[in-house]
Amino acid sequence: MTSFLKKGILVSGGQTVGVALGVFAGILYSRTLGPEGMGQVELFRSTGVIALTLAVMGMGNASIYFLNNRKAPLEEVASNSLKVGIVMGSLLAVALGAVFATNRGYFGHVAIMATAVYALGAGAAVVTNMLRPLLVAQLAARRMVSVDLLNPVILLGGGLVLLAGRFLNPATALTIQGLSFFGALALVLSYLRGSLSLWRPFNWRLLLDLFIYGLKLAAANVLLILGSNITVMLLRYLRSDQFADVGLYTRAVSIGGLIGLVPMALGPLLYAKWSETSGEARTRQAEMAARMSATYGVIAALFVVLFGKEVIWLLYGQEFLRAQEALNILAPAVILMTVFNVYNNLLLSDGRAMATACILAGTVAIITTVTYLAAPALGIRGAALGALCGNAFTAITSMTVCSRYYRLNPLRCLFLRMGDLAYIRQALGILPKKT
Repeated sequence: MTSFLKKGILVSGGQTVGVALGVFAGILYSRTLGPEGMGQVELFRSTGVIALTLAVMGMGNASIYFLNNRKAPLEEVASNSLKVGIVMGSLLAVALGAVFATNRGYFGHVAIMATAVYALGAGAAVVTNMLRPLLVAQLAARRMVSVDLLNPVILLGGGLVLLAGRFLNPATALTIQGLSFFGALALVLSYLRGSLSLWRPFNWRLLLDLFIYGLKLAAANVLLILGSNITVMLLRYLRSDQFADVGLYTRAVSIGGLIGLVPMALGPLLYAKWSETSGEARTRQAEMAARMSATYGVIAALFVVLFGKEVIWLLYGQEFLRAQEALNILAPAVILMTVFNVYNNLLLSDGRAMATACILAGTVAIITTVTYLAAPALGIRGAALGALCGNAFTAITSMTVCSRYYRLNPLRCLFLRMGDLAYIRQALGILPKKT
């Protein structure tokens, strides 16, 4: 096994652990805050995630290209990114603070100090997102994982401390979230301290190049984040009498997201050779990956539908049982997204990021329209229906596009075969490789 693949598995494994820690933190906060309190916290979080993604605009990831392909000096890229991150992060913190303070009817009444800490933390996260890709460019896998894990560790640890002191409420939850952003920033700054200098002359040309290239990279990511969070914000807007619907819906989304944990862990094993293959070989690999994802998604979704009530009760408690209404609709939507991830990886490996962006633009439009029409009458079921319709469009369109570009046979992407099981066992080292 190559060193690169080992690092890829380490990073993917770290991401999986981070998601798991986030799930445990979600359980802790949900059981303590209830649907109303959790809904309020999730509304702040969704707003912050969208604002953060727009503020960074892919410039951090663009740094990887300029370091590895353009051979730009690390010190110059790092120092430039730090200064841009400070400016954009400061603007974001001020803007979010103003939005929270002037829209208290929408966000609810939370202590000004707590929203200020969260807004400042979101600004710090901008700097972190500008600098973390520099660790990616250096293939510093352990450091990347450390930065990624610190946020959920602080969330979970801080929540436990607050719970023990009976101080856990929406305001303190937002405060812990903001402090976790500062913790991640401090760690990434410590890793890159030898390459950072505020006194180094600012390179305006590099900023322009990073911005232009970053826009190409960010388009799909921005639309993906919008599609994932717009239902939360619309649900609050259309059902403004309470936060409970937001809390219930986001818990259903969280359980649906657990379906993606296994594909995330197996991703490096299944896609490691995609960038090195082309033609018929890549087509067969993509079809096999789609079959695996679809089969796993169906099995996991059936489990969620059959035992969703028990899962909700076990994780979040009696108060959240009504989330099953949305979960039953979201289960097939998550299947569609696991399939889309295969086609998305295929398009990205071939430099067709704009094709993905166009697909996701249509997805966001469908999710927004269906949710806006259905949520006032159906509540969380309407929001889930919007996600289902959007994800169906995403999966079908991406499969159609990939079929055109790579001659994929849609029928070969649906049903798992015996040879696929042998491939998985061989990739995991259970079977010896054929000679």
